[in-house]
Amino acid sequence: MRAAVISAGSNSCRLLIARIGSWSGRIHSTDDPEVVIEHHDIRTTRLGEGVSSSGVLSPEAMKRTLAAFEEFAQLGKQADRLWAIGTAALREASNADDFAAQTRSITGVELRILTGEEEAKASFDGALWALERFGRPPEGAVAVVDIGGRSTELASRAGSGEEVSLRSLPLGAVRMTERFFKHDPPRAQELNACRTAVRIELGATPGRSSQTLVFVGGTADTAARMLHAYDPGSDVHVGTIRLADLEDLLRLTSSLPLEQRKRLHGLPESRADIFPAGLVILDEIVRHADQSGFLVSESDLLVGFLLETTRMG
Repeated sequence: MRAAVISAGSNSCRLLIARIGSWSGRIHSTDDPEVVIEHHDIRTTRLGEGVSSSGVLSPEAMKRTLAAFEEFAQLGKQADRLWAIGTAALREASNADDFAAQTRSITGVELRILTGEEEAKASFDGALWALERFGRPPEGAVAVVDIGGRSTELASRAGSGEEVSLRSLPLGAVRMTERFFKHDPPRAQELNACRTAVRIELGATPGRSSQTLVFVGGTADTAARMLHAYDPGSDVHVGTIRLADLEDLLRLTSSLPLEQRKRLHGLPESRADIFPAGLVILDEIVRHADQSGFLVSESDLLVGFLLETTRMG
C-alpha cells in the first residue's frame, strides 16, 4: 500500500509518501511492516506565527499553509490512503476549525489535530524505526525529543517492552523566538531569559544519564546537517552530535546577525531566524539529561504516524 500524510506544523508544512507492507501487529521489531520512503517534501509556512499574542491563526499564515496543502495534495491523492494532521498551532488557535474546513475542501480528508501525547508517541515510533534500520536499536532506557515550532514533545521508556511516558511542553523555536528575542543578533540577556524559561519547563521532567537520547524535528535535523553528523553511507539518516559541538554551533549562530546567519552552510534561510532559540531548547534538554552527546533521527512524526495508523487499520 502506498500511503501519504500531509502535516501542518507550527513552522513547516510537510508531505511524506511511503510504501508500506503488511502489518504484523508488533511495534519496534524486525516484524514491523516494511516501510519504503518514496518522497518527502517541506515548505516553511510558519502557521503558528503570532498565535501566542493573538490566539488565532493569521490570514497570511493560513494562506501560506493552505497553498502548501494544495500543492502536496496533488501528489498525496495519488496514494492509496491520504491523511492530514496538525500539531501545536492548531491545538492552540481558536480558529483552527476554519483552517480544518479549508484543508478538507483541498484534500478531501478530515484534518486530524494530534494531541501533544499523540504527537510524542508518533515521534517516538518514527525515531525507533530509524534506529533499528540503522542498526542501533536502543537496548535500555531511551528518550525521544521532538522540538517543533510551538511545542516540544518528550517520549521515554525505561526499557524494551516498558510503557512509554509521554509529555508535551510549551517550548518551540517559533514560540521562544517571539517571546524572548527582540534584537538582532539576540542579546546575552535574551538568551539567558530563554534558557531560564526552558529550565523551568524541564524542572518536573526527570533526567536519566544512562538513557539513549534521540532528537527529531527541524532544529536537530538542521544541526546535524550543519555539523555533517549524518552517516553518508546510509539511506536511513541517523547521526551523532557531541554536546561540545552543539555549544559551538549555538555560540556561532546566536552571535551573527540574521542576514549573515542565512549564509551559513546547511542552515535554510527560512529557519535562520528561529534557529538560535531552537538550539537553546536542544542544549538545555541535553544538559538536563546529563548527556555528553545525543543521536539525531531524520525519521520522525510522519513515519511514526503512518506506522501507528497502519497498525490500527
